[in-house]
Amino acid sequence: MRSVKRFALGESTMDTVFRVLAIAILVSVLALYFCLPALAQTKYVITDGDNVIVCMSSSSDPQVVIQEAGLELGESDTYTTQRNDGISEIHINRIQMIAVHEGGQMTVVGSYGGTVADVLASLDMTLGPSDVLSCSLDSETYDGMAIWITRVQVETLEYDEIVPHGAKVYEDDSLGAGEELVLVEGTDGLVHLTVQITYEDGVETGRTVLSEQVVVSPTDSLILQGMDRSVKEQEHSGNEDYRQSHTSQRTYVSASADPQSVPSPACIPGTNQTYTDLLYCTATAYTCEGESGITAIGTVARVGAIAVDPDVIPLGTRMYIVSADGAYVYGYCVAEDTGGAIQGNAVDLYFNDYETCMEFGRRSVVVYILG
Repeated sequence: MRSVKRFALGESTMDTVFRVLAIAILVSVLALYFCLPALAQTKYVITDGDNVIVCMSSSSDPQVVIQEAGLELGESDTYTTQRNDGISEIHINRIQMIAVHEGGQMTVVGSYGGTVADVLASLDMTLGPSDVLSCSLDSETYDGMAIWITRVQVETLEYDEIVPHGAKVYEDDSLGAGEELVLVEGTDGLVHLTVQITYEDGVETGRTVLSEQVVVSPTDSLILQGMDRSVKEQEHSGNEDYRQSHTSQRTYVSASADPQSVPSPACIPGTNQTYTDLLYCTATAYTCEGESGITAIGTVARVGAIAVDPDVIPLGTRMYIVSADGAYVYGYCVAEDTGGAIQGNAVDLYFNDYETCMEFGRRSVVVYILG
């Protein structure tokens, strides 16, 4: 008969077994606890400007998720998060550096998006009714954007301005080449202006005349200028039209004087003033009393500026006039004006007032042409 040996476990041995089993169970529970989160991942949608990235991550830290997506945050960049239909959304806000130029100065401001109006509001900048903005107020901002503000100011001014006088020059072959004789000194005019001036950033950019009132009209200088006859004749040699017109301008027709009786050179009776020719004319008197008259050559009507028929006496001719009976001396004068009724051997003498004109009336005169 086979014998069987039986062994009995002691109480201490049983305790050891239970401890080992308890540790094994605890390790299994802990391993399961740490493995479950690794197996559970969340879907993230990251928006970075125009760049949208979809990724899975087991992390709940947005910065970790952003790094796992291969993106980096700048020092001033921020982000916002939200959960929508089981998807976590991360929106990255990149800092935008925007330069605002105003009045020659530049201000750099940081923005996280918005419009130009938002940027100006953050700087407490307002636009005047005439100011010019380089872009519209509702334009979306972007990094590196430049905004230009031109401050425009419009003001109205009134002031007087001098109008320089001009000069009318007539050739006179009785003068030597390069010689000039000023018959009438010109005078500057004066005009009262009302203008609108536009300034941009303090610099004048435009001026518009709103009204202009002439206070004093300018009068041109009247100058006789000598010419080089040899050059003139050489330039116009063979030009019959020039010779005829040039000769007619310097030819004077006497009504009753015998040209052979005029000595050359001759002196005006009772004076030492020489003359080159003479003619007998009928003279009348006129005046612009109470008004400012302007002659045909643009000078002011005055004593010594007479009207002639330019086909007989060219404008600019210097003369000395006395009545045919020698009783009235008008004296030195210049042919500066014309008139429709003045034809042939006729002159119209200017006087300062109506009474003198009536006293002079109509007379026969001798016109001495001065060299």
